[in-house]
Amino acid sequence: MENGKIGEDIGYIKNLVDKSELIMNPPSVFILWAAIIAVGFSFVDFAPKYVGFFWMIASPLGGLLSGFLGRKTGRARGQLDAGTGRKHAIYWSGLLTVTILAVLLGVRGFIHGAVTSQVILLVVAMGWWGAGVLFDRYFLYLAGIMMAGFTATLFLNRYVWTAMGLLLATTLTVIAIHKGKKNASGAQ
Repeated sequence: MENGKIGEDIGYIKNLVDKSELIMNPPSVFILWAAIIAVGFSFVDFAPKYVGFFWMIASPLGGLLSGFLGRKTGRARGQLDAGTGRKHAIYWSGLLTVTILAVLLGVRGFIHGAVTSQVILLVVAMGWWGAGVLFDRYFLYLAGIMMAGFTATLFLNRYVWTAMGLLLATTLTVIAIHKGKKNASGAQ
């Protein structure tokens, strides 16, 4: 009988470990940012005077919604960890703050027009690279796309932002689908 109890205990522990290895960032967060990026990046090409206003609303709102979705997913998995939540909140709010500081370069007239968008893109690319190192390796691919896109903005003029936004949105969607399949199977 004692062997049966030990087997149950080991099974319970195995279930906890399997749950803890599920992918942290929920697919819904990647889908959310796919939509935001597809719209926001295309504004640079098609509605440049609305770019700042769009991102002023979409970035903080998207960040808050991402936090809500992450918390909801963690709670549903029984993995609610306040420390991890704080780590994400501090990291992403820090990126938002640095982005706002970069925007001030444009507001104060130190940089103009498309250069403001390029500088912000570099800041976000570096932020997402860091997120790839700290949180989820998929962000490394996304940051790489942003870096390549930045380079393209130096040499191309027509629709480069829209193309980059669509490539990022497509990649984010593929990642979300991939994460959803991995979560469904319980593997990482």
